[in-house]
Amino acid sequence: MSKKFTKSLKLLFLLILIAGCRSYAILPASPEEKSNNVKLETTNISENKELEIIKRVSLKNKFKRSPEIQIQNFYKKFNEYSEKNKSEKLADMYSEIYINNDGFDKKTIFKLMEDTTDAYKNIKSDFTIEKINISGNNAAVDIHEIITGQTAKLSNKFNNEGSIYSDSYFTNYMRKEDGKWKITSSTIKKENVWLKYGEAKKMDLEINAPECVPAGSDYEVSIKIKQPDDITLNTKSGDEIQLEAVNPEGMFILGSIVNEKIMTPQETPDDTLRAINSGELARIIKANTENYNEYATASLGITRMDLGPESLALNMTGMAIVMSRVNVINKKNNKKEEEVKNGK
Repeated sequence: MSKKFTKSLKLLFLLILIAGCRSYAILPASPEEKSNNVKLETTNISENKELEIIKRVSLKNKFKRSPEIQIQNFYKKFNEYSEKNKSEKLADMYSEIYINNDGFDKKTIFKLMEDTTDAYKNIKSDFTIEKINISGNNAAVDIHEIITGQTAKLSNKFNNEGSIYSDSYFTNYMRKEDGKWKITSSTIKKENVWLKYGEAKKMDLEINAPECVPAGSDYEVSIKIKQPDDITLNTKSGDEIQLEAVNPEGMFILGSIVNEKIMTPQETPDDTLRAINSGELARIIKANTENYNEYATASLGITRMDLGPESLALNMTGMAIVMSRVNVINKKNNKKEEEVKNGK
């Protein structure tokens, strides 16, 4: 894999490792919230004014104490701190025992947040809390989040910023500590991420991979490419040529598919880019057996011909990296020690 792809892959890896850790949704107003604004009717306001005030305060405090309302307010604050990059305030919302399903603790997550702030700009989050389950002083919050943004630095190769798009579903687990809700762990269930440069921004890239596989098992990953139909080739003399003899869109697309263990520091596997002639590339991959979740990663390079009077050159005009999370379930030995000894 080229140095350009490796550098972009590491940049992308920073963002996706903290999916679910930037900002969250606020649920639409619940019937309980709306009741806060309902006026209490009395038969005689002048005579029962004091009683009415007591009822109002009591009702307000009742809803304020509702766990669902508390959690909604928690994420409202979380979003505010995230937008203003108040890392100390955010850190206080995580329990010291925090760990996610990739094995990253609180310290690791906040280091990744810091690195991501430097690597990307104009980060925006569109998010929704889909469900809140309460069990005493514990809660599980299901969240769908879409993140968009740009790379902080301009690409010299393509003379523009890379665009980032992330779509993830995850669950935050919470508990009350000293009367305050804290995030104790996160499970990222589904996650797809696209990083595009140059002409790749005009392409619709669809990656297909399983969400969960047993450790050491084989699984298929494919990337489908919908190419733009308005590509023409400009020669050095200024003439435009439709390269239908090469392929209908006038470009060559090279690609590779690998799996990468979700770990830090990141390990980037080497692979060779291959020509994609049918608009789709697929590969059978073997899941790791080292107790890591992984990303199925497709890297694409878009090249076009530059025709000179006596020469022909291929120039890269676009690049994309598409990643899909694959959670790996490790095999456990549930047999009793005596059965193992007896070979059962």
